[in-house]
Order: sequence, then structure tokens, then C-alpha cells
Amino acid sequence: MRLSLFGFLFLVLILPAQTHADEMVLISSGPFQMGSMEGQPDERPAHKVHVDTFFIDRYPVTNADYARFLNVFGNRVEGGKEWLDNVGPLSSYLCKIQKKDGRFIPKPGYENHPVIKVTWYGARAYARWLGKRLPTEAEWEKAARGGLKDKKYVYGETISPSQANIGGFKGITPVGSYAPNGFGLYDMVANVWQWCYDWYDPGYYGPSPSSNPKGPESGSLKVLRGGSWYHKDSWRVGTRLADEPFSRNFCFVTGFRCAKDPVETTHGQQKADGIKIISRF
Repeated sequence: MRLSLFGFLFLVLILPAQTHADEMVLISSGPFQMGSMEGQPDERPAHKVHVDTFFIDRYPVTNADYARFLNVFGNRVEGGKEWLDNVGPLSSYLCKIQKKDGRFIPKPGYENHPVIKVTWYGARAYARWLGKRLPTEAEWEKAARGGLKDKKYVYGETISPSQANIGGFKGITPVGSYAPNGFGLYDMVANVWQWCYDWYDPGYYGPSPSSNPKGPESGSLKVLRGGSWYHKDSWRVGTRLADEPFSRNFCFVTGFRCAKDPVETTHGQQKADGIKIISRF
């Protein structure tokens, strides 16, 4: 049966695209080994960190999800720059969200790709809209390790193009294109860098708190984790990077995922309103 023009427009404009915004994984309270003695100086020393229970998005935020947010609030200026950088010849090409007829929509075929060209402020604003927040660097690393101890990569001591987007200059892939890590989380490494809550300090690990560290109180750079398809050898789970909050240097390969604090029920269980708990670890 062929759709009428009205039916086609209804499907395109009214029905929502695929969304993952409500899918989160519960990571249980406990310690893990953070950092690496084999990596760069800012990854040292390897140290034990306790992190309280938290939820984290199963997937990075997609273009479809972020476009919904922009259609509610618009593309506001914060920190001296619009949340999403999609204006100008290069930015409009790299960014896969466009404004058409007064609405923000993903470019065809990119609905399920991670959003990029978004500032730290834009990531924080989106998270707040959903009652979430950005993960701390410690939360991100605990989630990325997926329960593995003292391993170099998300999947163990090695990583291959069949496990992550490291197969060369192929560009960003749709979320969920590769198998998840041990906690059921997708794209924790090698697709796009991911914003964390923390300010960056290359020497922070030495004096950092042993329980729920949240980074320095101030700074000029925000932490990025996870590596990207573009940056070779950025795929170790302990690798750290940083950029200015308005994403001066790595905007074309920077996205994010959200975290959320749980609420304890009267039966001692952990829950969060408005989300699907995909799994608990």
C-alpha cells in the first residue's frame, strides 16, 4: 500500500524517531581501580576509587534525541557559544542536525548517530531537561570498564575493528553498531569523545578523594573520555583528554551520555523516574 502525501508527512513530522533517552543501566556502589600506570602521566597513579550507585545512559545521546531538545528550548547561547554549532559552511556540513522550516531535524540517515558539535553547556542543558546530569569522570571510567579489573581496553587486553569503531577513516557509526561492554553499555570507546562533569587537571589523580571524586573546583578545560574513531591510540579505557567547555578543538568528534542519581524506595531498591532500567550491575 502506498502512502498518501498526508500520510507521509504525518510519519515524518509527527511520529517520533527511534529514541534511547530513557534506557539506562544501574551501576552499583563499590570500588574500582581508576587510572593506569602504563598510560600517560595524567592517568597516574592508578588508584582505588569508591563510587556510589548511579544510572548511566545505555547509549550516547543521538541526533534524534538532541533535536527534540532543541525543538523545545531552541539553540541557546551559553558560555559564549550556541549549544549546537551548526552554522557556517564547515559546521553545517559536520553537524548532522539541521534547521529546516523552523524545526531542528537530523539529516536523513543520521538520526541514530551520536550527536556531535555540542558544547559542554549544551550537553549539561540537555541532561537537566531530562532530570539527569553529566557523569563524573570516575563514574564514566567505572562504567566503561564494565567490571573488568586492570585491563587496557573496554573489552580486555586487546581491541579490534570487530569490537569498536577503530577501522580507519570511516567516520562516526550509529550507536549500538558494536557489542556492548560487560555492563551492557554501548559505544563507551572509539566512536566519539564524551563530555564528563569534571574540570580537567592533569595532576588531579594524586590528591583526589578516594570516594566519589568530582574533579577540581574550577578550571578552564572539561574532561573528555572514550576516544574517537578519528584519534588513533585514544581507545584505552584510561585515556584522558580535555577541551574548552565550548568545544574549541574536538567538536567534530565530541558527544556525550547522561547519568542520573537513583532514588531509594521503601524496600531498599534503587529506581529513577521516567527511565527504563535495562540492567543492574
